[in-house]
Amino acid sequence: MPLAVHLLGLGIFAQGTSEFMLAGLLPNVAADLGVSIPDAGLLVSAFAIGMVIGAPVLAVGTLRLPRRTALVTFQLVFLAGHVVGALAPGYAVCSRRGSSAPSRTRASGRWPPRRR
Repeated sequence: MPLAVHLLGLGIFAQGTSEFMLAGLLPNVAADLGVSIPDAGLLVSAFAIGMVIGAPVLAVGTLRLPRRTALVTFQLVFLAGHVVGALAPGYAVCSRRGSSAPSRTRASGRWPPRRR
């Protein structure tokens, strides 16, 4: 099989598991970021919302681009986003690296923080 097929499979595997893997690590992520487990769970929701909204929009928006160029560009953006998330010093960076509606609503003061 060509190398491109293996790379495509690896990219799809990484995208498919990145959201689900985080769900099992929520207690560790919450402790590392210094937030509650439900707040860390908002990162999973934000990722899912971004995928649900972004995928169709990007599919239609890139119809005129060469497929290979679009695929490589999106894979690089996906990789860069995960590197930023892995190296993030705190929750604010993680919650703002995508278009997280819950975190932006909370930051704007319309959604009060949870009491502990």
